[in-house]
Amino acid sequence: MAGTAGLTLAMGAACLPVQAQAQTMKAAPTSQDAPQALDEIVVTAERFERNVQKTAASVTVQTGQDLLTQGKFTLSTILETVPGVSGGESEGVSNEPTGNDSPAAGITIRGVSSNGGLSGQTLSGVPATALYVDNVYNGIGGGYDVDRVEVLRGPQGTLYGRSATAGVVAIHTRNPNLADYSVDASVEAGSYDLRRASVAVNAPIVSDHLALRVAANHYERDGADVDKGFGASRGDDVKLKLLALPSDGVSLLVGASMQDRTLYNGGAAGNLVAPNTVEYTPYSVGTAKLKSRQVWAELNVDLGPARLTYLPAYRSFNQDATVFVVGPGGNSIKQIVTTPEDDFVTHELRLTSQPDSMIKWQTGLFYYSNGIRSSNRNVWESSDGLLFSADIDRKTRDLGVFAEATVPVTQALRLTGGLRWDKTTVTTAEVYSSNLSVFCNTPLGFVSGCAVAGQNSPLAGLPESISTIKVSGNAGRRAFKNLTYKARVEYDLAPANLLYASISSAFLPGDVQIGTGAGNVPTVYPYDSEKLTAYEIGSKNRFFDRRLQVNLGAFYYDYAGYQASVQLDQSNPASAVLFNVPLRMVGVELETLFQLSPADRIGLNVSHIDSKFHDLPAGFADAVAQRELWGFAPTSLTLLYDHQIRLSGGSTLNLHGDGAWRSAYDVRFTTPGLAAQGGLDYERQKALFQGNLNLTWVSANDRLSVTGYVRNVTDKRYKTYVNLQSISPLQASATLSDPRTFGVVLTGKF
Repeated sequence: MAGTAGLTLAMGAACLPVQAQAQTMKAAPTSQDAPQALDEIVVTAERFERNVQKTAASVTVQTGQDLLTQGKFTLSTILETVPGVSGGESEGVSNEPTGNDSPAAGITIRGVSSNGGLSGQTLSGVPATALYVDNVYNGIGGGYDVDRVEVLRGPQGTLYGRSATAGVVAIHTRNPNLADYSVDASVEAGSYDLRRASVAVNAPIVSDHLALRVAANHYERDGADVDKGFGASRGDDVKLKLLALPSDGVSLLVGASMQDRTLYNGGAAGNLVAPNTVEYTPYSVGTAKLKSRQVWAELNVDLGPARLTYLPAYRSFNQDATVFVVGPGGNSIKQIVTTPEDDFVTHELRLTSQPDSMIKWQTGLFYYSNGIRSSNRNVWESSDGLLFSADIDRKTRDLGVFAEATVPVTQALRLTGGLRWDKTTVTTAEVYSSNLSVFCNTPLGFVSGCAVAGQNSPLAGLPESISTIKVSGNAGRRAFKNLTYKARVEYDLAPANLLYASISSAFLPGDVQIGTGAGNVPTVYPYDSEKLTAYEIGSKNRFFDRRLQVNLGAFYYDYAGYQASVQLDQSNPASAVLFNVPLRMVGVELETLFQLSPADRIGLNVSHIDSKFHDLPAGFADAVAQRELWGFAPTSLTLLYDHQIRLSGGSTLNLHGDGAWRSAYDVRFTTPGLAAQGGLDYERQKALFQGNLNLTWVSANDRLSVTGYVRNVTDKRYKTYVNLQSISPLQASATLSDPRTFGVVLTGKF
């Protein structure tokens, strides 16, 4: 019997109690037993083991094996075929630039992304997307030894709390197997001196009671445009998991992981000499060294009528980064970011009903604590003259209490209700200094007026005239209380046809920060929490003996105080301010899969989103020309195709192709003054199509595979960041996505 296409999606329930994970899970169909129907996929998106087609939410799943053979091991490539989702490029230092300790900061779901703080400070901010790795909030180690990735689109505030306004990305890596010794290994080589090697060793220690899994990963690649610049990186990861089943109904998983990254920035200025033409001018290379360490545990106890889960975790982050960016007049600005202390502690305690309970319910507590000390100093590279500096000592505490239940009204009709109460306290002590000489009466005339009368300093900011402001005590303390809710109705039209409708809410807490205001004078900027009410309807269906899958969804978002980060003066990177702006969004999504034959599968994903700011607060219209949300393509269309060829001897060739078309969009905001001069053309990314191909040979016993892949077959590059400072004279720079790349992946299971 011929085999399935390479998009096989069979998986277990790694998010539920660990004892369930340790048992034998449903294996992906091999070439000998491939079914005609689409596979049944089990997910734990809502903390219960459930068929994805029976889950009344917008959920997309990627298997670790598929990602491995396709050469996808970063968040941006993992998420690129998910409808309504993009980004994930941020790995600690982003394009803006900024230091960042949140792995989720670069993710955009349904147009909702994480906003940068003032003066590029996003350290310990609250991302709009909640990223979970092995059930740990903002965990590390999710790029290798992956079992599966689940993406939930839409607010998930009831179960996941304050950081799930846009949605949730849940990465589940492989747990220890109590029965078998095994080794999984893969090596990869590709364009721009890409080299990656991963290995995972599973070792039972006490039969049926104790097992250890150790996984390691090494990755390095040069930049696409300049050697060791514009995205070059080196990384090493190690992860250990120890699984113990001391008695019936009790399991304990203990883990430890480390992650080291060296990222290279700068190397060349990507000058936009025309709206869609980039020319490179060499300049200094910056280096960012990032270190993360994490320990965590998951305890599950069967109490009879309910199950108890306790998840403690500790993570540390340290950063020593020097980043070079293009400033006014083409001058290089050096940003020095150090983070000697950044510690995260989380505790989650959950009580859930048994899987066979008629009423599915769960309740729990979540505690989050973060303490950070960080320094951010920006100077002109040529003179070392100061632009601004910020020394921050911030403590964040969050306590959440939640409960949710699904009640069957009839055999086909179910009602779900959920509530969550959160209290977030942010205490900030910050010393912020700004050079009043910068931009004042310079030959280029970037700023009208100056805080220092008669000052006529060069663009390099010399002689310095420093103004300092401090925030501490009650002035730096903010507390936010919020109640989020979810109400949902779901109805089975037939065993393979589900309808659902929901209303839910989510929020992001506010903060108080300091930035550079008019005349370069340091200014305190408090901002309020962001609140979202979301309405969604959807349908999940399988037709033609479960060979055709059609999932549809539509949503309406009503934001009260969307947190929009902009610059009051686009020529001054220190003039960032955060506005709370009302925003409405309307969107539709379509996901389809069709098993044409045992050897052929096609897929089509479509997403369209409209957004509109309204009731603009004072100052926003003067700072931002756009009235629609920027940073994402409103319309995207993705095609997928898989074909399998059965070879003599039982081995197979699997061909996979996917291509995505994205409509034109504004990469970031533009000031009205620059827009009037034609600046929107420079900020705008035109529509384009990108495609990927890979061909995989799999041995008859499924132990060996060799994949060759081509990414971005069309060699079309899109703008990932734009910095427009002036039209006359033109001062514009941009960074671009990768060009066409090639690679080979060899995997082995022993």
